[in-house]
Amino acid sequence: MDSQDVTNMYLTNLLSQDPQLDPTYVRGTNFTPEEDKLLVSAWLNCSLDAVQGTDQKHSQLWEKNFEYFQQFKETTTEQTIKSIIHRWSVIQKATNKFCAKLAQVERLNQSGMTDQDKFDKAKVMYQALEKCSFQFEHCWHLLKDQPKWIWRTTKEDPKRRKTMSPSPTPTRCSGATIDLAFDMEADEVMENEVIELDRPIGRKAEKGKQKAQGRQAEENFQLRKMKYTLLEESRAQEKEFYRMKAEKMEYDKEKEEKKLRLEDERLRLEAEKMRIEAEKEKNRIRQEDKRLRLEAAKVELAKKESDQRIMMMDVSVMPEMQRLYFQQLQREIISRRNTS
Repeated sequence: MDSQDVTNMYLTNLLSQDPQLDPTYVRGTNFTPEEDKLLVSAWLNCSLDAVQGTDQKHSQLWEKNFEYFQQFKETTTEQTIKSIIHRWSVIQKATNKFCAKLAQVERLNQSGMTDQDKFDKAKVMYQALEKCSFQFEHCWHLLKDQPKWIWRTTKEDPKRRKTMSPSPTPTRCSGATIDLAFDMEADEVMENEVIELDRPIGRKAEKGKQKAQGRQAEENFQLRKMKYTLLEESRAQEKEFYRMKAEKMEYDKEKEEKKLRLEDERLRLEAEKMRIEAEKEKNRIRQEDKRLRLEAAKVELAKKESDQRIMMMDVSVMPEMQRLYFQQLQREIISRRNTS
């Protein structure tokens, strides 16, 4: 069976499961933005795993999407597997159209336009085409950087048919084709363009990639380990350096403090010595003063005794000259006594 037959069978199967074509379909509760984002997360986690999801059928894929959705939802509302398939087709269709408009804006490459300006202009173009605003910006932010949603646009010959189709080889993920042929009003979405979705990596390539990544991770780990070891050694050396520096500073501090203590002791002893010397000098002066007073007292006593002897002399029996001398002395003694 060639790839075209597979694609036709897939489209027939998917259309047969379209809730809008199923007469037994009962519309579920409206989806909240958080449920939309959870649905996108389910699709990304379950459909883009090249190793774990290999050989999944369409029904198995959506069963896993539904299980993921049910496991992580935070609301109490109930959604059926058909309702999330229908919701995904609505999100996919609207987001693809918006991406096409955004690609048109980016190709214009107008100077001075920021990314936000381009985004806003694409929203205006989308609204002009669809007669309603783009409702899935919250989904677009999750999908825009995924390989399956990176648009590749190339200028085509005007004679080529205007088309919106998947790659010649159907885009597969997890072993099953999961994207519809883009039947989204192709002429209105993009002119003279072929829009393709990147083909996810296969199982063997993915395992090889993971093995290479494992080797690279091991090399990176060993490199980080070596860097960490060198860093630890450097830190240990730096720590030892600062420890020795701190010890030296402490030693210098103690040495300086000891020097100051010795200087203080020397000054104290010098001051004590000076105090003792001063005290000695004071005592010497007191002793000298006392001695001088005693000497003066002795002199005064001796003088008094001398004066007393002179005053007691009988000058009448003395020769004339001697008598006159002692009389003069007696008068001086009397005069000194009277004035003292």
